[in-house]
Amino acid sequence: MNGLSHPKIMIGAYLSLPEEMRRTLNLPLELVGNVGNYPDYFDDPTRPVEQKRAIDPDWETYTVYPEELEAPMLHFFPAPPSEQWKRIGIYTYLLKRMTVSFREKKYSDFIKFSGCLSHAMGDATQPAHIGPDSSNVFLSQMLPVPPGRPHLKAFHYHTSVEAVNGECGPLPPPRLLGASEAEVAWKTASDAQNAVVYCRRFIIPTIQALFDNDLKKAESFAAEPVTIAAELTANAIYSAIRIARCEIGELPPVDLRRLLPVEEFHDLVYGAAVLDGNRNVPPNNVPVTPGLLRVNGRPETFPGLGMLPHSGMNGERSCYMTWVLPRQVFKRFTALAGMHATLAVGGAAEFQVLLDGETVWSSGRMTMEMDAAAISVELGSASTITLKVLDANNGSSFWRNHAYWGKPQLLR
Repeated sequence: MNGLSHPKIMIGAYLSLPEEMRRTLNLPLELVGNVGNYPDYFDDPTRPVEQKRAIDPDWETYTVYPEELEAPMLHFFPAPPSEQWKRIGIYTYLLKRMTVSFREKKYSDFIKFSGCLSHAMGDATQPAHIGPDSSNVFLSQMLPVPPGRPHLKAFHYHTSVEAVNGECGPLPPPRLLGASEAEVAWKTASDAQNAVVYCRRFIIPTIQALFDNDLKKAESFAAEPVTIAAELTANAIYSAIRIARCEIGELPPVDLRRLLPVEEFHDLVYGAAVLDGNRNVPPNNVPVTPGLLRVNGRPETFPGLGMLPHSGMNGERSCYMTWVLPRQVFKRFTALAGMHATLAVGGAAEFQVLLDGETVWSSGRMTMEMDAAAISVELGSASTITLKVLDANNGSSFWRNHAYWGKPQLLR
């Protein structure tokens, strides 16, 4: 993945189009099959401009971004690849260039812009890029190089891990991510953020395999991140083609519980929000109790997020989760909010919905005996949404304040 695999072909790492998609684009197999590393080559400030122009006179068209994107090139973005939400603007820009190129049948341009987006997906899943800190100081402290192993003299926590190549596995059919470039960029960043969290699990075993001089084992760990990057790329390209062709159709609501929040605050004892239920406390290894809300006086099960306000030992007695929204893509947020119908005996809480930090809906004090409140909030041009729960019993029922958000959705 270092350098270009073909001097005339400049497309990003991990970009390999399925045969059906290649036929759709009417592109020669050679153009799609020879995968280069366009951003690595042209983002390099130490490489003379004359060398870049000798390979592609129009290289700046594909790798130099407008000033409003806050980054002159992909690798010059001020935040690390692990913070994917901050890259939505770049992804929107590239996707718009892709759809325009496809409509105008400028397929070479389409491939180059797609390659740059593909490279970003590879950066997001590369274990060498998503460690606990950019300089890998923490990583080297937690996992120091073992003494007495001569082959580790040149070991570097970034370049040694990045040099490990994995084989891409089979991919599922590509998915349509949204009805517009803005929505696809937002969903791409969301999926890439999930990939960051998932691919971090390969950092330590890969380093340990390299410590043991077991390259084959290290390469086996690299295969899944590469495959995930390819899937992210395929979904983005497929979505761009569908948008360019105006082949969208009806899309379902977006399930907010499946998206990673950009910020959250929870009590340390309870931990993060529980998917589709609540966990009884004081903490132990009891299984999650499915999310039950009272509707028309009867408990009903709903998919959702279980939360418990903070005890008050470190800040206010509350908990919250904040998600990024693509501006003016979704029209409304809907959900059911209430206390867990069996666990919250004696508990009480207040539910709030905030847009861009301002409270736009509040439930008032709720108890287990009350029916869940139906929420329907206009989103307007909000860029963030926050679901917040506050203790409504002045700290007297911390262990019982089991709050639940049922079916939190974003509607177009």
